Amino acid sequence: MLTKNLSRLVLLLAAAGTCTMAAGQQRTAPPPGPGLKLINERCAFCHTTAQVLRVRKTPEAWRTTVRLMVDRGAELSPSEEKVMINYLNTHFGVRKGKQR
Repeated sequence: MLTKNLSRLVLLLAAAGTCTMAAGQQRTAPPPGPGLKLINERCAFCHTTAQVLRVRKTPEAWRTTVRLMVDRGAELSPSEEKVMINYLNTHFGVRKGKQR
């Protein structure tokens, strides 16, 4: 059951996407870092990295999303959770009211 839930988490986060640029623009690699490593290792069971990184969210929304994935079975320690949330906020965050 944990594996199934972890797989769902990975798919959900990946569904959020890889740095897919606006239509007609070239795709770029996501910024490197420990947060990306965690996304690739922990989220790829259920999602592509592109799905995870395609969206932009407020810090609160990223925190909620990551915690939801943990509740659904993603295996992240509290310190790994912080690393992932920080990475997502830094590279894929938006200010309040600008979420897509």
